[in-house]
Amino acid sequence: MATTDTIAGPAVASPHRSGPPSPDAGRHLRGDIEGLRAVAVLLVIADHLLGWPNGGFIGVDVFFVISGFLITGLLLREHRATGRISFADFYRRRIRRILPASVLVLVVTAALAHVVFFANRARETVDDAFWALLFAGNWHFASDGTDYQQAGDAVSPLQHYWSLAVEEQFYVVWPVVLLAVLGLVARRGRTGRVAVGGVAVLVVAAGYAWAVHETASAPTWAYFSTFSRSWELGLGALLAVCAPALFGMPVWLRSVLGLAGLAGIVLGALLIDSATPFPAPWALVPVLSTVAVIAAGTGGAPPLLLDNPPGRYVGGLSYSLYLWHFPAIVLLAELVPAGVGHQALVAAVTVVAATASYHLVEQPIRRSGWLRPGPRLPRRRVARLGGWTATALAAAVVAVAVVLPATGSGWPWAQAAVPAATPAPPPPLAPAPVVVTPDPVAEAAAVAAQAQAVLGADIGTALAATEWPPAVSPYLDAPAAAFESPEWAVDDCLNVTTEADLPRCSYGDPAALRTAVVLGDSVAISWMPGIRAALEPRGWRIQLLTLGQCPQVGVPVRAIYVEADFTARCTAHQQWAIEQVRLLRPDVVVLSSAANSITRLASGSTDAQALAEWREGLLGTLSALDSVPSRTVVLGTPPPGESIQDCLTRFNGPPDCVSTISGWTSDFIRTEQETVAQFRGTQLQATYVDTRPWVCDAAARCPLVVGSTPVYADGTHLVASYSARLAPLLAPALIG
Repeated sequence: MATTDTIAGPAVASPHRSGPPSPDAGRHLRGDIEGLRAVAVLLVIADHLLGWPNGGFIGVDVFFVISGFLITGLLLREHRATGRISFADFYRRRIRRILPASVLVLVVTAALAHVVFFANRARETVDDAFWALLFAGNWHFASDGTDYQQAGDAVSPLQHYWSLAVEEQFYVVWPVVLLAVLGLVARRGRTGRVAVGGVAVLVVAAGYAWAVHETASAPTWAYFSTFSRSWELGLGALLAVCAPALFGMPVWLRSVLGLAGLAGIVLGALLIDSATPFPAPWALVPVLSTVAVIAAGTGGAPPLLLDNPPGRYVGGLSYSLYLWHFPAIVLLAELVPAGVGHQALVAAVTVVAATASYHLVEQPIRRSGWLRPGPRLPRRRVARLGGWTATALAAAVVAVAVVLPATGSGWPWAQAAVPAATPAPPPPLAPAPVVVTPDPVAEAAAVAAQAQAVLGADIGTALAATEWPPAVSPYLDAPAAAFESPEWAVDDCLNVTTEADLPRCSYGDPAALRTAVVLGDSVAISWMPGIRAALEPRGWRIQLLTLGQCPQVGVPVRAIYVEADFTARCTAHQQWAIEQVRLLRPDVVVLSSAANSITRLASGSTDAQALAEWREGLLGTLSALDSVPSRTVVLGTPPPGESIQDCLTRFNGPPDCVSTISGWTSDFIRTEQETVAQFRGTQLQATYVDTRPWVCDAAARCPLVVGSTPVYADGTHLVASYSARLAPLLAPALIG
């Protein structure tokens, strides 16, 4: 967010002066830049709230350019006037401008998170607030965003603080660079503006080159990274350096440049979307357009479309609007159903909260003498609290918000709804007693029939429930790791890529006479608690050969978070896993893949073409396994559902978290089922297991909690305890 006390840059020519004004003409307000801020913040809010325009997030890039222009101009004027740059004064200004409203939103959001969310998500929000307070939120969110285990986590209400972190990290370094360059050239008796311009060019060139590289290799890191965004702030800085050259620009050229820049921003918002390579090269569109708009208003009449009273007011309010809108969207989504009502309420809350914080917090502090650079002014009150008092109070509230939940005591109003301890996971389904028979196959079938009857009844009860069960296991305040398969979350056996990983990721008796191998991606490993409970007591050994995001189906796929070498690495792993199966010669091979894999085909195929490609890939895998005399079981993907981290709050109930099986999921399951049924091998016995009745009723309605056990950890992967509960159903399916 571009935030400063004054608008830096050349002043607009005055009719009472002859000749162009000095580029260091002092403090003034540029209405066109305020209007540009208004455009930027409205684009961001519209994208987050309405989902349109798809590229509304480019408003952040507009802010980056504005910020680089304003702050660099401010520093250059200070050096021209005093011969130095006061770091103390610079950071006082930043603290006065940034922290009061920022801390207020962090405190309010952390407090409301403990009211709305259960303890685990509330703790995560406090953790996000801590990183945001340190202006390191961009690295925190980049780390979470590239961690596949966090892929299904709920969106943080403080995720938008990443852009503030990028700006403040840039401004830790940029003033030091400016002072060093200006001091060096001053000793040689040369003008510093050319040298600063040269350094800005280097920053832009290096930052853009890195952004191109990182966008291709690690786009999530590129989006949040200060290094990949530095060129955007650097272009704003370069524009501030070049400002004196813009004074002679003809009026007609100013108009063309300003209108072209505005058109570029609008087109960028309409044409760019989440699939566009970003920030490089496509951020060039909003960045260069913003440069054009600012240049058009530098040293002359600004574009009238931007410089108007409503635009100036919304632009002044833009920082507060940006801070408040995202917590309002996320928190109110848990209280009000999605739709026009939710959007209207979010808009109203955002405007009221932003206006109040602007007039009652931001403006009074900016007008006060608290941390004001230069000579001390007479002491003035900030509202009813002095600046230091307000700061101390805010710091105390932040400390309580961060420290109290971390100690385990939690928030007082949340304790009554939180169980005292997390119980052990429930045992597998306890079916009714069956008649003992010497035929183990018949016995397993009878047990499975009883287990399915019990499970079906529990699913029906869950769909009819209006309140959460009094004891949900794992409890709703448990850490996220409690929901995942321990083979993944604890043993780190999702990615089995070398022979050295095999002993570490083998389960059961190493000397067992019978062996099962599990192939596939993270959905496959989420079945492991149930597979182990079904096979280990019967004397089996289970070997994992999985790789995250890589289905064991002969189709090239992309990673969820684009990695330059992932497709080749996945293909190599698929071939390596087949070779390991041939060496191990297991009794059973288990295949399972996430349904969303079909949306990540490297070919870009969609719809019927994608299903046909998946069919051919699955046939290829089955054919490759046909040389092994094993029983192969394709476990159907659990239909994607609601996430326990996202859906369950203190203000909703079971009906709010019921999902339905989508048409594309049904098509995916039917394609796999038909492919396995039609396969005719020489040695391979292939069986498909439709797992939909294990999580949904006959009407394709799927509850989030069945009995006292959550079903989905993140909408895709089964909760470990629910997977273990399915052992009586898995046993006959696997053994046959």
